[in-house]
Amino acid sequence: MTKPFGMRELDARLRVALRHHAADADTGHQTELTAGPLTLDLVHYQATYHDEPLDLTPKEFDVLAYLARHVGKVCTRRMILENVWGPAYANEQHYLKVYAYRIRKKLHDEAGRFLQNDPSVGYRLSIEPASTSG
Repeated sequence: MTKPFGMRELDARLRVALRHHAADADTGHQTELTAGPLTLDLVHYQATYHDEPLDLTPKEFDVLAYLARHVGKVCTRRMILENVWGPAYANEQHYLKVYAYRIRKKLHDEAGRFLQNDPSVGYRLSIEPASTSG
């Protein structure tokens, strides 16, 4: 956190950290997530996509990890923002648009076949092969 910071911001970040810690305890300290061609090493913050290493920022990694925990399900923008950035960011939807764009670029998924956008709702990781009707 950069200084100066408000007590509300500190409180929000502590709540997120505690929630993440509780979630880790619930999952039995899961150390790796796999969603189709994506593998996330939660201990070392390393990611691979189709066995190629990804150069992700910590927030990009956290967004993918959240979506990988809910693979195949649409996660609302609010859910992602609250769980990755914290409750204070629940209405900052432009953050998510920028991060989704960057992640897709790094995955070479500009068409959005893997990281899918559900308009007006949110995002999901799809492990189903996308149909290529022409």
